[in-house]
Amino acid sequence: MSYSNPVPLNYCYGHANDLGDGTPQQWSFKGPTGKQGIIIDMGIHVTETFACDQTDAKMEIGTSSDPDAYCLMNIPDATAATDTFSVQDDTDAIIAEAIPADTQIEFKSTVGVDASTEAGIGYQYVSVLWY
Repeated sequence: MSYSNPVPLNYCYGHANDLGDGTPQQWSFKGPTGKQGIIIDMGIHVTETFACDQTDAKMEIGTSSDPDAYCLMNIPDATAATDTFSVQDDTDAIIAEAIPADTQIEFKSTVGVDASTEAGIGYQYVSVLWY
């Protein structure tokens, strides 16, 4: 495997994650042994419309010491159920594409804040090219 012939892998949290009125699950992943990666996409397949009119919900990809070393995505109020919210919608979400070999990557989610009741649920994912 080389940089000119990378292997794409998608990592998904296997259940709907509640970034609204619940406690979102934090999760992690590792690439193939000895391979470096490039983050090409991250996002959430929304199943409950987001209500977070005071502070956006957010998703971070990083390490235990730097939660947003690679990505920080803000999910705004009224992101609708059935939407797929990705780096196409938050174009500065990817901070650093390159993932060093043999690094555990942490995916952290933070609940948004709404004037009444927070809401927002979906299936999270990140896509990485490994070489």
